[in-house]
Formats: sequence, structure tokens, C-alpha cells
Amino acid sequence: MKKLILSLIGVVFAFAATSQVVVRGVSPEAIANNFAFEWADPAGGDWSTPDFLIPNTFVEAPIMLADDGTVGENPQGNPLSAEACNGPLINDMTGKIAIIYRNTCEFGYKALQAQNAGAVGVIILNRVNEVVGMGGGAEGLNVTIPTVMLSSVDGATLTDEMANGEVVVFMGNKQNLFANDAGSVQAAAMSPRYGSIPVDMANNNYSFQVGIEVYNFGSADNTINVNATIDGPGGNIYNETVSSLVVSGDTLPIFNGNPTEFPLVAPGTWDEGDYTLTYTVSIEGQTDESDFDNVFVRNFSVTSMLSLAGQENGSLKVNSFPSNATSSYQTCMMLQDVYPSVTSGVTGVYFAAQASDSLLQDEEIIIDIFEWNDAWVDVTAGWASITFDDLSQVGGGLYYPASNDENGQVVYAPLDAGVALADNQRYLACLTTYNPNISFGYDNSLYYDANYSIYAQPISPLNIDGTTWYSGWSGVSALSLGLKIEENAGIEEATEIAGSAYPNPANDQVTIDIDAEGTATLLVSDISGRIALTSAVKLVDGKSSIDISSLDTGVYMFNVTLENGSTSTFSVVKK
Repeated sequence: MKKLILSLIGVVFAFAATSQVVVRGVSPEAIANNFAFEWADPAGGDWSTPDFLIPNTFVEAPIMLADDGTVGENPQGNPLSAEACNGPLINDMTGKIAIIYRNTCEFGYKALQAQNAGAVGVIILNRVNEVVGMGGGAEGLNVTIPTVMLSSVDGATLTDEMANGEVVVFMGNKQNLFANDAGSVQAAAMSPRYGSIPVDMANNNYSFQVGIEVYNFGSADNTINVNATIDGPGGNIYNETVSSLVVSGDTLPIFNGNPTEFPLVAPGTWDEGDYTLTYTVSIEGQTDESDFDNVFVRNFSVTSMLSLAGQENGSLKVNSFPSNATSSYQTCMMLQDVYPSVTSGVTGVYFAAQASDSLLQDEEIIIDIFEWNDAWVDVTAGWASITFDDLSQVGGGLYYPASNDENGQVVYAPLDAGVALADNQRYLACLTTYNPNISFGYDNSLYYDANYSIYAQPISPLNIDGTTWYSGWSGVSALSLGLKIEENAGIEEATEIAGSAYPNPANDQVTIDIDAEGTATLLVSDISGRIALTSAVKLVDGKSSIDISSLDTGVYMFNVTLENGSTSTFSVVKK
């Protein structure tokens, strides 16, 4: 996993330096699309691979699975022989791009075995549905053929298609490969703000920006046309085209605030149902000679739940379960909006959990809704400047799967009580597990990269092992967490008072911070419900220091009861 660090100026989504570098399926048609990738960059000093930043540096060839003769399968069920870790390959790879699985040896060693067997390029398939940077290791400086990494899901797309015949892949720099060639990449096309939005919320003046940055890959200067349309259950609701002359090698950023921009999407009335946003890139008066990167589609729905993820067959869309945890994993949806009324509230959540060993029954899943009160910092300053120190729990619940049959399936979990949503307040709605075998579902089909850059705010922040917050998985994909938002959601006059603790995680001392004064009773229980600590506390300016040195490492629920009967409940992680 990697942090996403931006160096964005203004509202230009700058991808000019690398946008001409692509990995795409050429044939057959079923795999003719771009793939997210990382590449072995010689600029790092540990590879002698070709520099993809040089125009016309590429390879296009059929792919072939590497084979070093090793017997058996790896933990992902793929052949060990295709990891290329046990000496020379036994198959002739002359003129082929080698497909190699990641696992037990260095990237450079794998690539060198393929090169020695005659391969003209290497595609390493990751263990999980993401891509990571690759170090060359001891052999990287001996590798002179292009080497890239794809995710496990994209890799499976290629290897599954190989069963039907020859599969050809292009990898490298396509700048000036053709005279007339315009296009873009998925990461440069904006998505709607939500993949799914309740109809009442949509009809409360819901609007969003559309935008895309396009590139003139061709050697000729051309006028590039970009059309954006939105079609819904009642027909077309948006159809706008912008045009501009773009010289060879230059970009055209079409975002609000730039000289070329699309009007805001604001139809006034939204019908319930499914919608499709389509961007189409064309060249005025010319035929695009490489049009595989000219159309970009985003699907979204006006329905009964609020989610960054989309809908599929009437349910929350889930197509990925990324994880990299060793002890705990918390993944969240950031929320900040305007709601239909003051009685709007979250009453429950939809999500999917998956256990790598399929043993999900009775595993505890913690659901939290926090007010995120840290001072707002624009992500253009870099992810390291974003803090998660002032999270005040305002609601939540626990969910225990009834059987292992729920593994990977979308389920519904009610909250302990309805949570009122205040206009323009930042929230995090989070799922947490303390079993590293468990991961949560994501929808990686919407591509929120450009939204992250343009709106300059997190999409699906996550915390791994209780220590570090990350901006999200590669591609800024969306957590498949659906919030059920209802009017008059059983939200009564609150006896629950917002509270939090810091530092969190904590070692031996933690300070509780509650909007109250005076004497209170503290009850601390572990995740099984067993009482681990009780104490009388005195709140001064709402704060009291608590000694937790006697607690074992783990997660605990702090329940503070005031003399007037009001309570405050929040979780604390003991290191």
C-alpha cells in the first residue's frame, strides 16, 4: 500500500509528465482497455529498464505465463512455477511479454529470468487488487526490458482471456506514435460526488462538477472536442461539449475555474433510478488513430442509500476486498453535505466483509460514526498534513455475522440509535476489525482520483494497525459502505453526549474529553463486553486523565455516565 501524495497547483489535475505512459490491452476486444500500473523506473537507480518517459519507448507483444518448472500452487492458488523464483525458465519466451506472479523473490530476479528466456517485457501480477512500487533488488541493474506491475484483478482479466487464445498488450510511451491521437486516462476523469444518493437528498438541490483532463498524444496539433452526457431513467439530463486547440504533447484541463470548463450538473429534479455519465474525446476534422482511450463512463444511482460506491442489481456494488493489516483495520467514508431536514439521520449501514480463511461467523465488526473536528487542511499541502486527532463519536453499533455464508456478501446492520446529521459538519463513517484476516468491500469502478485532486478532500481514508492514516487504496477507490438515511429516524432529545479520547491509540495514560463538568462514573469494557476497569472521574473543563496501564493491548469501549444520567460512549485503542 502507498500513501497518495499530491503536488497540485490551482485546479489543474497535472498528469502531463506520465499520462502518455500506458499499459493497455490491444487484443482481443474483451481486454482492450487501460490498466492501472506501476513501472520499474530507471530514475530510481536500481533498474536498467527503458525510460518510459521518453516518447516512443514501448513494447507491444503477446503475453505468456512464465514457467520455471516448480511444482505446486502459491497461497493465492496460482502456479508456483509462474513466480520465476527458482532458476532459469524452462519455456521459450522469445518475443513475448512474460506474466509473473509476485511472492517469494525480488522483482529484479524475476524480470531477469524472463529476459534471459527471450522475453521483451515483464508484467508482474500483485497478490492483491492494487499496485505498488517495485525495487530492483540485487538484479535490477541487469534488467534491460520494460517491467510493470498490475493488480491481481487486472492480472486475472489477462490470464483468464489467455485461455481463449492470444492476448496482446502494449506497455510504454505512446506520445507521437500516431499523428492524430487524443485521449485521457481513468484517473483524470471526475466522478459524481456519490455513487448512490437517496432521492430526497438528491432533490435537495444536489449538484456536482464534471471534468476531465485530455492529452494530445499525436504528433500533430489538433482541436480536441470533449462531450459530457448524463442519461437517466427519464432520458438525457445533461449534454455539453467543449473544444480547444491543443498542441502536440500538451494537455487540456477541463475543470471548473479553468479557461475551458463544463457547466455544473444541476437538473433541479432527480428521478429515482440509475444514471450514466459519459465523457467522449474526439479530434475535430480527423479520425483518431488510437481511440481506445477516448470514452470514459461513470455509473451512479439515485436510490435509498448514501454511498461513494455504486449500485449493482439493486444492491451495493462490491468488487474488491483490499487489506494489508497485521492487527487492526479501520476504513472510513468521509461525509460533509447538506441534508433534507434537521430530522434526517443515519439509522443503519450496508457493507460487505470478507475473511481470507472464510471464517466470518461471530467475528466482531465495529461500526462508528465520528464528527471529524480537526482543523480543515487542503490535501494539496500533502497527505501528511491531514490529521485525525479530534474524532468525536456520535453513534455506532456492533455486528456479528450469523454464519460464514455472509463472507463477501452485502449485509445490513442497524445502529444502536439514529444519528442526526448536521449540515456541513464533517463526519467519518467507519468499519473496524481486529482480525487481520478480515477485509471490507470496495467499489473500484468509479475512480475518485480526479475528485480527490479537484475537491482537495479525502475520499475513503483508512487506518492500518492503529498507527497510520492513509488517503485510501490505489486509485482512490470507494469504500462500499451505504448509509441508510431516514427522516424522523427515531432521533430523540439526546442523553448521549459527544466524547473522545486522546492520544488514541494510547499507552499508559489517556485523556477523556467530554462536553460536561463534574463527577462521573467510568466503565471500560473489552470487545467481548467484559468489564475491564471502573472508576470515578472528575471532569475539569470536560477533561480527565485516566490510567490504563493495567489494560492489555486491544480495543476498549469507554462509557462515561454523568450525575444527571447523560452518557458518553467512545472507543479507545490500548497499544
